[in-house]
Amino acid sequence: MKKLITLLLCISFFQSAKAQDDLLNMLDNENPTKPVPVFATFKATRLITGQSIEHIGAKHLNFVILHRFGSVNDGAYTLYGLDQANMRLVFDYGITDRIQLGFARTTTGKTCDGNLKIKILRQTKGKGGMPISLGYYANMAVNGEHWADATRNNYFTSRMSYFHQLTIARKFGDRLSLQIAPCLVHQNLVRLKNDPNTTFAVGVGGSIKLNRSFRFNFEAYPRITGRDLKSAAGTSYYDYLALGFDIETGGHVFQLMFCNGLGMLEQQMVRNTDTRWQDMGIRLGFNISRAFSFDHSNTKKGS
Repeated sequence: MKKLITLLLCISFFQSAKAQDDLLNMLDNENPTKPVPVFATFKATRLITGQSIEHIGAKHLNFVILHRFGSVNDGAYTLYGLDQANMRLVFDYGITDRIQLGFARTTTGKTCDGNLKIKILRQTKGKGGMPISLGYYANMAVNGEHWADATRNNYFTSRMSYFHQLTIARKFGDRLSLQIAPCLVHQNLVRLKNDPNTTFAVGVGGSIKLNRSFRFNFEAYPRITGRDLKSAAGTSYYDYLALGFDIETGGHVFQLMFCNGLGMLEQQMVRNTDTRWQDMGIRLGFNISRAFSFDHSNTKKGS
């Protein structure tokens, strides 16, 4: 009987010790002693139209199709904008996990652009971890439309525009991610002599995880300068605002959104949004992303 009691006490002791170890392991996973990277702050490299903090992985190609329809307030004649189609094709390649190069073509303005995206800091969790992620994005674009007046002495540099952005993001737990993105747009040629060539804005946005493959997103780009800009027709330009959803399906990320801007190039989005939500100047749009791997380092020999 004494031996049986001793054996039972030993088993109880070991089970209690194992339970304590399991509890400590769970705590370590939640608050690791060494900082570990935080992944999937957002589901795609774009929050909606603007850039997110996310990058495509090294030796991976990300192909993105962006599509925006016409404005709802165009009425039934255009099926509330669905008759109109504007598209942007993007190819982004990961040089490393922190450096990404891209090329794109946008139907609006028949614009081609090259871009660079760098992750400077990565959020980590654990003792002494980095509380935020910090990234830099820039592009240089060339407008390919025919000159409005071909008889003038037109310059190629007049076709060019530039975009620079810093992205500061943080993932709060498993469901909420937020980012702020101060940016500037520089346009070599402006409509009027008194129009500013450079416009500053501050992008804000976030993502709320609703379930494993479904997220609600929002973003806005209020302008700090250039608020009096007008189009060639004399209409005002407004701040960009978009609401949307991420739907993850296998290797694809499908993004559905409603926005008040036709422009899918960052310069156009910030500087040339010419409709407002309160006037029903809303456009339906979507993005489709598909990643392709060129990393054969893990391929088995003979396969």
